[in-house]
Amino acid sequence: MIARMIQALQRQPLLWLTVIAALPRLVAAIFSQGYFAQDDHFLVIEAAQSWVAGFDYNNWLPWNQTVNKGPTGHMMVYPGLHFLLFKLCTWLGFTDPDGKMVLVRLLHGAWSLITVRVGYCIARQLSNEKIAWNCGLFLALFCYMPFLGVRNLIEMVSAPLLMLSAWWLLKSLQGKVVAVGNQSSYGEAARSAWWPLIVAGFFAGLAINIRFQTIFFPAGVGLALLLRREVRGALIFGAGVLMPIVVLQGGIDLVLWGRPFAEMTEYVRYNVANPDNTGIVSAWYNYLLILAGIFIPPLSLAVIFGFVRKPQPLVLWLPVVAFVFFHSVFPNKQERFILPIVPLFFVLGYTAWENWRVSSNWWQQRPTLWKAALIVTWGINSLLLVPLTVSSSKLERVEAMRIVRKLPNVGGLIIEDSAEHDAPMPPLYYWGRWDTPKDPYTDRSANLRKLVERNDPPLRANVVLFVGEEQLIERLAHAMRAMGPLEYKGCAQPGLLDRTLHWLNPLNRNEVIVIFQSTE
Repeated sequence: MIARMIQALQRQPLLWLTVIAALPRLVAAIFSQGYFAQDDHFLVIEAAQSWVAGFDYNNWLPWNQTVNKGPTGHMMVYPGLHFLLFKLCTWLGFTDPDGKMVLVRLLHGAWSLITVRVGYCIARQLSNEKIAWNCGLFLALFCYMPFLGVRNLIEMVSAPLLMLSAWWLLKSLQGKVVAVGNQSSYGEAARSAWWPLIVAGFFAGLAINIRFQTIFFPAGVGLALLLRREVRGALIFGAGVLMPIVVLQGGIDLVLWGRPFAEMTEYVRYNVANPDNTGIVSAWYNYLLILAGIFIPPLSLAVIFGFVRKPQPLVLWLPVVAFVFFHSVFPNKQERFILPIVPLFFVLGYTAWENWRVSSNWWQQRPTLWKAALIVTWGINSLLLVPLTVSSSKLERVEAMRIVRKLPNVGGLIIEDSAEHDAPMPPLYYWGRWDTPKDPYTDRSANLRKLVERNDPPLRANVVLFVGEEQLIERLAHAMRAMGPLEYKGCAQPGLLDRTLHWLNPLNRNEVIVIFQSTE
């Protein structure tokens, strides 16, 4: 039986890799609830579902803006796709918010399989079947890949598009080699590579529609082609990049704002004017440290060595360098910003390392050393893979809205966080109501009664979400003096992942949310 399995594996390695990658992503889609970061929920799910319900949660649409009118600098393609999906679900009578999110995670998990499959194909072209299989296996089972692969992170969603672009760029190089080998002229060889260059540019343009900063990938491609003195190729690739940008982003903005690229222009303007808008400013080498850890040492060190040692093929290597370089010099540095390029960086670095290692006399004389390194890497990875795959993020915020959803006669919400003065945004998607007050209260010296009574019934806030258990008795008493008697309705606990992060670093807050409702 084992022999037959090995033979089947050798005949269809790509199919087996897909199955291996799909299993943990399926588990994550079902069990890994919540959202990873603020943007992947409130700029995607919250916006799309509010549009379906006839509201505009973020006031992005021009006909809903009353103050600060104009583009807000958000790419509309990705939220728009979710709007269409949720609209279809509503038309089919599928309205359960948790069920729809399982569907969303399943779709994203399936989308992330492209990264594994294309990564294997690129590695096979750059090395051999064995190295490609190992490369694909890492992409399938890196401990964080299933967890992040089912999230609504635009950084992860754009990664398969960059991988597809890289694959077609590689095909364009192969087209020239084949044509020259058949004694064709250089012009005929170049013409045979036009179609792959257009397709490569098209996928890169789609990635820009999802995550604008991926523009530095095609910029690096263009530079590489120019360094190879392929001006015509650079122009063809550039035309492919522009097509989806003009049609999708330009077309949507033309409909919304009466001019193309209005949102893209505002996005660039805002980020240039506010380069540290998130308040997360790190050293220039921050992303190098992330790359040194994200592939799990000691493997990560070998990958970096391989990537730096062999800058080939230049048309794939230089775009990765351009992407990392820009993000390293730009002040605003969040860890997730580097994610779009991580798979391709790994494929290039790992294949270069393995090609060099198997030809190195030093390593051939020490075969057990690399095996030991892989055992350490896979051991660490395996310990993290299972808990991360089933972990939920921001679960307490989701669960709080589930509790509120079941309460009768809710007029509005007070999000009370006078302990740490940083009230989180409630994910209204799980409540299903968009037209109610949801006021943060972070300073006990402020008049809570006045905040509550600024709205008349039935839209007067009568539910309080106490964020954190710090000084809860005093905070509850203060709220009751302003709102009258409050009745305990439930408590939303953080998931395993957030509790673990709090245990590792108490600065990561353990956000227990306690829900009370007015009895008056």
